[in-house]
Amino acid sequence: MKFKHPNRSFVAFVVIFVLVIVIGLLTINKPDLKYKLSIDESVEQLMANEDKIYPEDLVGIIEMEEPGYVLIDLRNPYEFIKGHIAGAINIPTNSILSKDKLKMFNRYAADSTVVVLYGQTQLEANGPWMILKQMGYDNMKVLLGGYHYFTTGPLDFYDMPEIPEYLVEEPAYDYYGIMEAMGSKSGEDAGAVGQPQIVIPVRKKKESVVEGGC
Repeated sequence: MKFKHPNRSFVAFVVIFVLVIVIGLLTINKPDLKYKLSIDESVEQLMANEDKIYPEDLVGIIEMEEPGYVLIDLRNPYEFIKGHIAGAINIPTNSILSKDKLKMFNRYAADSTVVVLYGQTQLEANGPWMILKQMGYDNMKVLLGGYHYFTTGPLDFYDMPEIPEYLVEEPAYDYYGIMEAMGSKSGEDAGAVGQPQIVIPVRKKKESVVEGGC
């Protein structure tokens, strides 16, 4: 009876293992989506706060039919059919990264077309905007206030309240009230500290006014 040399069997095993790894690396699917901005660059984009469209400005853009703008409604088709901003294209959030939609965004970027994203609220558009921004689309902007404000709020630039509703950032939770209810503060401390103040972002001074607004 003949026995196989153990070293030869081990070498054969190693060779097969290496071949499997190499084949796997050669055939693995490369990711279709790549981020072009680093984390620091993404944070810088957020802090710049330059990729916003004010609803009263959008009114003038629509009425004057200014070229170079495209409105993307990120809501589901049912909400879009019930009502949408004139001229908007419906691309639900869950399909913005499909191949045909990315080709569309590439055409808009090549033509320097400004893409205005909006959802029911501004918050619904922030996520898609950041993803597309990180992928290198510098022509993406978000409609402040979203569809809800655009269809219910005052839009006359010359008759706007001092602080429009969409610029008021209210805290999602009354953290102080929660802590007080848990007994972490005494009644005297509560009177001294008071309620948290509402944060109001400072709007940049408008350099020019679009003629023909409502």
